[in-house]
Amino acid sequence: MKISITNLTGTRNRGCEALVSSTIFGIQELIPSAKFSLHTNDPSFDQWRYNGIVEKVYLSSIIKTPNHTKSQFLNKIGYKAIALAEKLAPEKIRGTYVKSLSTIKSSDLVVCTGGDIFTSDYHNLRKHLSYPLIARKKSVFLCSHTIGPFTKPDEDYFLRSLQNIAAISVRETESYEYLKSIDIQTDLHLVADVAFTLPTQGRSEANDYLNDNFGMSFTTPTVAISVSQGIIKYSGLDKSSYYKCFAELIDHLTNLNKQVILIAHVIETNPSNNDVIACMEVMKLVKNKKNVRVISGEPNAVELKGLIGQCECLIGTRTHATIASLSQGIPTVSIAYSRKAHGIMRDIYGVEQGKELTIDAKKITTANMIEAYENSVSKTINQDKINELKKLSKMNFSIAKEITEKNG
Repeated sequence: MKISITNLTGTRNRGCEALVSSTIFGIQELIPSAKFSLHTNDPSFDQWRYNGIVEKVYLSSIIKTPNHTKSQFLNKIGYKAIALAEKLAPEKIRGTYVKSLSTIKSSDLVVCTGGDIFTSDYHNLRKHLSYPLIARKKSVFLCSHTIGPFTKPDEDYFLRSLQNIAAISVRETESYEYLKSIDIQTDLHLVADVAFTLPTQGRSEANDYLNDNFGMSFTTPTVAISVSQGIIKYSGLDKSSYYKCFAELIDHLTNLNKQVILIAHVIETNPSNNDVIACMEVMKLVKNKKNVRVISGEPNAVELKGLIGQCECLIGTRTHATIASLSQGIPTVSIAYSRKAHGIMRDIYGVEQGKELTIDAKKITTANMIEAYENSVSKTINQDKINELKKLSKMNFSIAKEITEKNG
């Protein structure tokens, strides 16, 4: 059983890693014969990250390009030209597998991951829809997404791209209702993010990791803060004010005798989307650095989830950092730059409380983060709701299995 996982920018983004790892582990449990290939913008790193877990990692040249034209006819000609070039190329170039499109065409299942890429927000929707236009009929699964909103031209393009898509699963109610409103005819499921099923470390392992690498222990009450560098660009924020807000929040927490770990959840080569840079800029402004650490290096998504799971609260600007906390019942504050954060928090906490614990990135202040933190730790997450979401998350893997069974 050949399964391709596509639309992967790279697992230097631990959110992407959480999606991919959860998908692989979940499908393998139901389809033991599954053999996976990854199609990514960062094949060297992802080959290292998934060594021994996937068969091959391919350079995803088709989505390293700018956004594709508005004409599916012209785009398909371009895809055929790339496929022809792949046929003439060796299997590897400089150690990287390059025959991505032929692998996708021969796959029994193509799982399009990415979380929130099928939207007009990032102005690159059409290139992410290339795989459904390339794959075998009814072999594509858009898995665990936030989808929309679309501009009218993008909506038309999306609807015309559905012919090879067997099923779509969305991870929050707002996306489900949006897709219903544009009257899609594809099999549609309301689930939960696949990362709700991501494994985690136990307390002893997490404590050892923190102590061995950063000289701290979870015996002191700890708050985790995910500081995004990318959100500055996405939301048009003033860097200095943004960094200052987090530094003042940290000073407030350490004055309460908390220790703080800063989670760099995305460590891309592009400085504008490298959270280590954001964390270090915040650290420069922190007055008392004694009980504050930046979790740097190359911890994987499971290790980061383990650290987050031992904290009393997570204040997060990265969606999958917040999912790592929410899935373990850890009080969570979400700093939102897109609709995905609002939808996920609302589905877990309910409309009123979800709104109280979600801060629009453009309206971030030290005061409203402190207020949201105090609000979050004064309440508990309904464990029955978390268990329900984990069951919904596992539905993604059942859907994948059903697609392969229908296709024989």
